[in-house]
Amino acid sequence: MIKVSILNLPFFIYNKLKSSSDKSNISSRIIKIAIISVFLGVFISLCSISIGKGLQISIKDKLYSLNPDLVVSTYENNIRGIASEKINNLDKVDFQIRNAFPDLKIEYLIEKPTLISNNSSFESIIFKGVSSGYDLQKMNKFITNSKISDKLSNNEIIVSRLTADKLDIEKGDDIILYFQTSNNQKIPNIRSYSVKHIFNSDFPDFDNNYLIGNAQSLQSIYKWGSNDYSTIEISSNNKTKIFDIESSIRELELLEKNNLSVKSITSKYENIFNWVSIFDFNIIVITILMVFIAIISVIISIFTLIFERVKMIGILSSLGAKENSLSKIFIYQGINIILKGMIPANIVFLIISIIQNKFKLIKLNPNDYYMDSIPFILDPVYIISLNFIFIVITSIILSLTFVSVTKYTPIKNINS
Repeated sequence: MIKVSILNLPFFIYNKLKSSSDKSNISSRIIKIAIISVFLGVFISLCSISIGKGLQISIKDKLYSLNPDLVVSTYENNIRGIASEKINNLDKVDFQIRNAFPDLKIEYLIEKPTLISNNSSFESIIFKGVSSGYDLQKMNKFITNSKISDKLSNNEIIVSRLTADKLDIEKGDDIILYFQTSNNQKIPNIRSYSVKHIFNSDFPDFDNNYLIGNAQSLQSIYKWGSNDYSTIEISSNNKTKIFDIESSIRELELLEKNNLSVKSITSKYENIFNWVSIFDFNIIVITILMVFIAIISVIISIFTLIFERVKMIGILSSLGAKENSLSKIFIYQGINIILKGMIPANIVFLIISIIQNKFKLIKLNPNDYYMDSIPFILDPVYIISLNFIFIVITSIILSLTFVSVTKYTPIKNINS
């Protein structure tokens, strides 16, 4: 039996043109520029998506680690916004919330203003006293050189690195806290605490204003009962339902009767969430702009190739070659340019991302970005989608480009 091989004429001609191309001609230099443009377009687009999404996820993750989804506390009018008054009928309020939403995670705490002192230095700060059932291990991601493995005793606290640096405090040091339990009090209550851990969240609003301790210590100082707390923290695994949960809890009868308010993390940090949401727009603009520039460079290179090969197009057309076959020759060339730019771009992006995530070489100002280094998120969905969309759009435009250009090339003159 005789084997018959079918020749892919457009691909054969493309290979011949590629192997015999003059490296010094104009089209060769333009093709190199197009490859560099594709490389930069894809690389910058991947970086913008990875960094933008990385910042979004990292900042939100920190916010949710440091704060609950919802806070129930008393209405109070103070400069620092501290919910320091105890909640009346806490058991009944808790029962109503759990009855309406049994899957919610509910924790209790007390917040009280205090003065922290060490070596004759003073700093005003908020003592965040947590209950015995409070999940402190979510703070482990912010603590270096040690981990929270058990509960805090009544004389142990956790301070931020910012506060520790201001007051020259180290882990294990004993410090003095001053509490004013009433407006008429002339001599404050003095308590000594041991620094159990030091955390660094890169959120100045939290690091500058809070230390964490045991709520029982505050209950003892302020003569509260063991079940008295000033704040109910509520967390849900389903972040998309927070708004509905907030609305439902706000309508509970006991909240209004006990002068309680409900505040979500999105309203507390509205400016940060609004700022983070702008990243999506920036990512879209940068990606569209870079992809557009890369595609334009590819189209210009194909234009140049077509005009350089006008005589060849005319000869092939006079020999019966169809427009579809002719267009494939230049589509192959376009795909070659795209792949030569895309593959190195993806490889360099992956290498830089892995190195940055491991060694954190590119730093950020935590006061501006709430992060100490640029985070790269390596999501296969984003990477594959960007590459696929770029190839599809470029291929379609290349096909349309050839059809448009050939209408104005002197093929008829050559054929005649």
